[in-house]
Amino acid sequence: MPGFLTFVFAAVGAVLASRDPRRLLPGVLLTLAAASLVMSVVGFVLEAAAVLAPLPDGARTIVGGLLLLVIPLASAICLGAALLANGLVMVRREGRSLANLLSLIAGIGVLGFLGLGIFAIAVGWLQLAVVLLLLAGPIGYVGTGFVAYLCWSAVYARIARRRAAPAAVVTLGSGLRRDGSVPPLLAQRVDLGVASQRRYPDSVLVVSGGTGADEPRSEAAAMAEYAVSLGAPRDRLIVEDESRTTEENLTLTRSILAEREIVGPVLAVTSDYHAFRAATLLRTLDMAGHAIGARSARYYRPSALLREYLALLRDHRWLNLVALALLMAPVVFFVVSSLARLLP
Repeated sequence: MPGFLTFVFAAVGAVLASRDPRRLLPGVLLTLAAASLVMSVVGFVLEAAAVLAPLPDGARTIVGGLLLLVIPLASAICLGAALLANGLVMVRREGRSLANLLSLIAGIGVLGFLGLGIFAIAVGWLQLAVVLLLLAGPIGYVGTGFVAYLCWSAVYARIARRRAAPAAVVTLGSGLRRDGSVPPLLAQRVDLGVASQRRYPDSVLVVSGGTGADEPRSEAAAMAEYAVSLGAPRDRLIVEDESRTTEENLTLTRSILAEREIVGPVLAVTSDYHAFRAATLLRTLDMAGHAIGARSARYYRPSALLREYLALLRDHRWLNLVALALLMAPVVFFVVSSLARLLP
């Protein structure tokens, strides 16, 4: 059965990816295919071991269960420790804003959940152990989605760089310094945008970003100034300076390109951690094209990826709310029934 599921997940995921890789579903299916393959390999190893060193059926089941338990448990411990370590680095280098605390919070959450489970088993607290086991459903849903997001966004980055020449290279804005100059993160985006426009000289270069509450001028104005200093041709430079979000970046750019009768796919240029979500927004807005990302600092990426994944869940909020509600239903039922039994 696992072998059949591996084939089905892999085949459907590959077909969907070939049609449009700018969504997470192919990544989820291919992640499930990989998990199913691991189960198949474990089963094959157990069967081979049974031939070489026969075990009673009960012992074989226990060994197989332990193998399937150890792999996700060890992965969860490593993930929690890595997130915790990264969170401490983020706090030290970037400050204590909520966005910078995401990896620290996630690391504490993962390790805390595992520790609570071990505590419940150690003291024989059956009700708590059952609740934690039932919570594995919604947590597994979010966790599997995050793993799929990490893996598929990395695959998508390679796919996006091999696509057809765009009609427009759209560089997405991010925050400016207080004096209105371009900070390193935004400079990397503009660098890649200018380089991409040079690679496709028939395209136009769009710089997109409005004025934030703490910014003395629009991001697009600062980006345009910096792009010209890099040698970007003024006659092929378009400024979109009203947007405040990524969706507005793309929506307003689409209107400007339509007004100028510039037809064809776009290449959205942003930071590496943000590229896949930008691509999903292109798909949602029915815009032809892809998104690529400029490299960001390694220590910054985990928290940024968590933030983008949460934004992706929010973008598809109704699907995720329904799925999580269904997965939480057994937890709620068990807790309510347990409390009802305690009442006189």
